[in-house]
Order: sequence, then structure tokens, then C-alpha cells
Amino acid sequence: MPIFKPKLNKNLDVNSVKELVLPEPPTEKQTKKDKDVFSFYALSYRLLSKHVKFLFPRFIPLEAKIKKGGMTVFYEAYVCGIVLISIVAGIVGTVLGIIISLLVKINPPEFGMILPLVMGAILSQGLFGFMNFYPTFKQKARHGKLIAELPYYMGYFATLSASGLTLEAIFKAVAKEESKEEIVKDAKLMIRNLDILGMDVLTALREMVSRSPTDSYTELLEGLISTVEGGGDLKEFFITTAKLQLEEKKLLMQKMTASLGIVSELYTILLIVFPLLSSIMLSIMAIMTPNLGGFSLIVLMKLLAFAFVPVLGVMMLLMMDAMVPKR
Repeated sequence: MPIFKPKLNKNLDVNSVKELVLPEPPTEKQTKKDKDVFSFYALSYRLLSKHVKFLFPRFIPLEAKIKKGGMTVFYEAYVCGIVLISIVAGIVGTVLGIIISLLVKINPPEFGMILPLVMGAILSQGLFGFMNFYPTFKQKARHGKLIAELPYYMGYFATLSASGLTLEAIFKAVAKEESKEEIVKDAKLMIRNLDILGMDVLTALREMVSRSPTDSYTELLEGLISTVEGGGDLKEFFITTAKLQLEEKKLLMQKMTASLGIVSELYTILLIVFPLLSSIMLSIMAIMTPNLGGFSLIVLMKLLAFAFVPVLGVMMLLMMDAMVPKR
């Protein structure tokens, strides 16, 4: 299905762009998956925009989350997508409920009659809630990625600045990278704003500030804006910022190492010492009595070995995986 194509002109600004569904430049290559997603939002907007206008003011908090999550879809189109997917889910759930009611004998029969409505409502409301939460999830994910990328990219920016490149040339150099890093995506977005929408550098930077999901990134961009406005030295700014970011990264790694040390101690106590001592204690008690509190000691030992230790081990692994940076 064709997507909305912007008619570009020299007077195009941010407000006029909001009438488009896709903010990506038409020359940028998209994967098939991205095209399918964009086509879905475009279809939703075309079908429902006139009918769900009354919902746009009710979901205003989503607009900032969509921007800060780096989602390439406009707020109005996303709201239309929420409504369309909820309707489709409700229909699918109702049809499944009817099929189940016809194939399975349900008692009492009254429950079989209302089952399609219940399934349709559950599926529709479930996807409605998920679509409302999804921008928040994207925002948090982008926040974590930016925190991990900033210390290294600031050094790269400092190197490019030291070579004599202007700020616009620096962002163009970063935008040319074949990478899915968040800062590279922001650089591509900035170059689109400069070359296609005709923004100046300061306006494009302020647009990036409005999309920032983390305070440190916002402070960095605002400092960059102040440096450009005041005619400061970009090289010194990027070098100083890179040093600060690396120091913060070092402190973060130290805190993470200390936390992992605590988790390792808990692992030793809960998964090695406690099961071993419990097995010895239960074995000795089994010599005197076969039961403890109405439970067989053999059953308790099996629960300890085959339920408590594996479940707690998985929980500890998930905890450590959440604490360790992925990049």
C-alpha cells in the first residue's frame, strides 16, 4: 500500500510536517518490516483520522513519549493505529469465542453465550493497554542505549571537531555510518531537518532536545546550543564533555561491580550453602521422624532440589542479566 509522500518546499517547517505520517526522508532505505509498520499507521490514519478526532486531546501525554522513544510515526497516526488494532483484536476475539462456544460444550450454557463478548473485550482492551504502554517502553529502551553510547560518541565528536569540521559536517559524518545506534539515528534526523526541512543548526538542535529521553543527553544538547550561540570552541566543548561522560561511565561501572559483588554473595548463600545445609539437616531429621509439619521429609528434599534451587537460580540469573549492560 502506498505511504504518504511529503511535498517538500523551501517554506516547509515543523508544524506543516506534522500533517505527514512519516518523518523519515524519502531517500533513506527502509526494511520490509519498517514499511509494513509504516503502511499500517498510514492506513489507520486514512481510515480513522476523521472519526477519532475527539480522542486526540485525550492521549496528549503519548505525544512526548512517542518523540522521546524515537518512534518514526506522528502522534495522530499512532492514536488511529491504537483504535484500529483494538477494533481488529475485538473482532478476532469475538470470532474465536464463537468458534470455541460451538466446538466445546460449556456449562452453564449462559456462559457460552457471553464467552465471545468476553474474549473480544479482553483481547481488545489488552492490546489497547499494550499500545498505550509501548511508547513508554521505547522511551526507556532509548534512554538506556543513549547512556551507553554517549561516552564513546563524544570522543568521536571531539576527534571530528579537532580535525576542523563544522558542527553540521560532524553530524553529516556521523549520519553516514551504517549503524543502528541511537546517536546515529539522531544525526540522520538532524541532517534531514537541515537539508530537507530547511532548518538552521540551532533549530535542529532544539528539535533534538524535544526528543531527548534522558537528562544527561538534554544537558549535552543544551550545552551545545549555548556554545554555538555564544561562538564558543566546539573542540573544547566536545573534549570536556567526553571526559565528563567517561568519568560518569567509570563511576557507573564501579557501582555495577559493587552490586554484582553483593549478588554473588547472595548466590553463594542461597544456592550453595543453604541447600547443602538444608539437605544435611533434613537427612538427619529423617532418621528420627519421617514427617515435618505434616509433610514428608523426602518430599521436602525433592522440592528443595528440583523446585527451590532451579527457580531461585533462574531468578538470580535474570537479576544479574538486568544489571549487566548489554553493550
